[in-house]
Amino acid sequence: MILQILKGTPPWVFVLFFALLAIGIMQSRPRSVSPARLAILPAAFIAFSLYGVLAAFGPHAAELIAWGSGIGAAVLAGRAMKPAAAVRWIESTHSFEVPGSWVPLTLMMTVFFARYAIAVSMAMHPALALEPLFGIVASLAYGLLSGMFLARALGSLARRPASASLSVQST
Repeated sequence: MILQILKGTPPWVFVLFFALLAIGIMQSRPRSVSPARLAILPAAFIAFSLYGVLAAFGPHAAELIAWGSGIGAAVLAGRAMKPAAAVRWIESTHSFEVPGSWVPLTLMMTVFFARYAIAVSMAMHPALALEPLFGIVASLAYGLLSGMFLARALGSLARRPASASLSVQST
């Protein structure tokens, strides 16, 4: 059965998997990033998760509210936690010094496999798309996971002093 599922998976899904794997591995190394670059990953995953909700369930209020609630809950949880102490603002380069972490890779793989499992479940049981509880739970999960990226970025951005220049340099 697993082989049939893999054979029925479009090739672009495997390309996406390896691209996310590569990006996640790059996140495991220390690096210097601009504030704008720090926002790219959360923005991409929020867009990716919103697309997942809309493509799977359509523009229904319950699913969109669940998705937004998931993002909000993740951001609130992130604010309640200790900010990323190892992230440092470097005034001379207007960038952040970010230590390597395996957390982004873990989150990316969780998002990927959650989306894959939901898509396979819906392909095998199309009626799931019409089950409100399934749509709400899946949308909430998408929102929580993408919200975790946003919470991490906001925690890092909070490390920039209020007196720092608002100019953005890309690195």
